[in-house]
Amino acid sequence: MSADTTTNDVAAWMLAIVQEYGELTQNNAYYMINKQFGSGFTTVTNSGSPSIKNSVLTAFKRISEDTVVWERGEKKWRKREFYDAPGRGQP
Repeated sequence: MSADTTTNDVAAWMLAIVQEYGELTQNNAYYMINKQFGSGFTTVTNSGSPSIKNSVLTAFKRISEDTVVWERGEKKWRKREFYDAPGRGQP
């Protein structure tokens, strides 16, 4: 990780992964962000679950709100399809 890496850099990387592969699971994002950018952009919840810091998720949502949806059941982001309901979250 460069000292100059920002939450916007990590968010842009997440969007590039979704655009290239069609999806990004929360677990893969957590481990790949740790490896590529360092642990400063991730956290572990009180229940012990790996998580991405809210600042990164906010930046990611800002740049991908119209093109990416969150599938709660599968815990992944994926490209928005024509049949998706309005809004970010999908069942």
